[in-house]
Amino acid sequence: MKFPDMVSMSLLAIRRQKTRMVLSLVGVVIGSLMLLFALASRSGVQEAVMRVFSMSKQLRQIHVSQNWSTDEKAIPEEDLKVEGDLDEARRARIRRMLIRHWQFEHRSESVGLTRERINEIEAFAHVEMVHPRMSSYVSLIQGEQEMKGMGDSVAMNEKVLQDRMLVGKAFESDNEPAILLNEFVAWKWGYISEAQMRALIGTKVRIEYRQGAEGVAYSLSQRSGGEVEFDKEELTALNSALNRIPALIDQLDFSEEERAALKKAFQPTPAEPSQPAEPQERIIAEEFTVVGIYRCPTESEVNDEVGLDSANGMSDFLLPIKTATQFALRIPHFEKEGFYQATVQVDHESNLKAVSKQIRDLGLREYSLISLVEFIQEQVRQVTLIVSLVAIFALVISAVGIANTMVMSVVERTREIGIMKALGAREGQIQLLFLIEGALIGLIGGLCAVVIGLVIKIPIEMMTVSIMENQFNKTFAEENMIQFPLWLLAVVLGFSTFVTTLATILPARRAARIDPITALRHD
Repeated sequence: MKFPDMVSMSLLAIRRQKTRMVLSLVGVVIGSLMLLFALASRSGVQEAVMRVFSMSKQLRQIHVSQNWSTDEKAIPEEDLKVEGDLDEARRARIRRMLIRHWQFEHRSESVGLTRERINEIEAFAHVEMVHPRMSSYVSLIQGEQEMKGMGDSVAMNEKVLQDRMLVGKAFESDNEPAILLNEFVAWKWGYISEAQMRALIGTKVRIEYRQGAEGVAYSLSQRSGGEVEFDKEELTALNSALNRIPALIDQLDFSEEERAALKKAFQPTPAEPSQPAEPQERIIAEEFTVVGIYRCPTESEVNDEVGLDSANGMSDFLLPIKTATQFALRIPHFEKEGFYQATVQVDHESNLKAVSKQIRDLGLREYSLISLVEFIQEQVRQVTLIVSLVAIFALVISAVGIANTMVMSVVERTREIGIMKALGAREGQIQLLFLIEGALIGLIGGLCAVVIGLVIKIPIEMMTVSIMENQFNKTFAEENMIQFPLWLLAVVLGFSTFVTTLATILPARRAARIDPITALRHD
């Protein structure tokens, strides 16, 4: 028998047992379809997640913050000694609490984002920019207008900022003496219409950080129930009076303990032995030119997390990164302890882990969005593995059914097999005939699964996109979440054919071993 004849005879046998073969095909189609979508969605979802997050610079950013925790090795062992007759589990729990309390009591020993550490991070390979975050309230002054506000800094090429400009322009460099005002500030000062806001462009705005004044005023107001408020002139007078107190301590009618406590409270911070003491600035101020007015984010932009980094555009004013850093480092607590947090941008996502390790080696805390993306991809891999296993089990179960069907087919076709052997068919040809029949069942089932998959791909992809958008608050509408590359179609067809062919090996061998004389006597 020639091979085409064998294929024709196998197809004829399948047509003769329509009901039985349809039931067998159902299992093959279901298993192949599950395997197809499991593998298609895995690569599609993973690539879509990476592409969507890569569209913004967020995937290339590392968020760095001060590290308030102290290495356990740096804590004196006597401070961690656990007394008492305790079991090991309880002793370990109490030791962890001792570590926590020690770290809280020694918070002043935190590792901060000082000027030196920022310079070190900027020198790391693959680091494009270090963006320290300003987080102090200052006074904004323009002529007779004054208000308290929180500022932030922004890169000159920030696309989100350019999209939100109402009048004027964004920054042209990271170190120009310019300022951008929020539309709220302009409204607060009476610049309401677009023409009025344009009148602000080119004017000067003074930023003042009043060292210590607000803190003293807050402390004094707390002693009187928090009802006392101080205006600018009263704060100036209050600071002037406080500056005179150290010279009057010995003249006042206080006890020795009271005098000692007051002297300690007003004692200036000692300078380094090699450096002369410098008078601290009480008011740290600088003037900037207004170059533009930007709008607040809309509710949908806030929900979509489309923001100006962590500030999300809600800051009262913005300064260029280098300009803001230079101003902030004039404030004593920033100069001494460093910034609370900063954003480090690297040139490519693949370099995040290496830069993150270097930052951790400096003793700082770090977090990057790549951790979330890798977590998502790992979850997708696990779900894909589970669905793939279920699909394989479905194919195996269907293969068992096919094996049973083929065994019954051998019994029913015993006389037919005897006639073929009597006409000269060899055992190998009889065996190949049944193997071809099993392969055709797998191939037909796989082709049906591919056709069904292509038909239902669009609604399933729409459902997947909806789930992803709700879960991650990102837009995946233009992403191809479910991909059917040719290699995947070939794998599914090949696997389904292989499984069903494997299922017919035993029935085929049984058919090949049938004695032709016995077979011809079979009714």
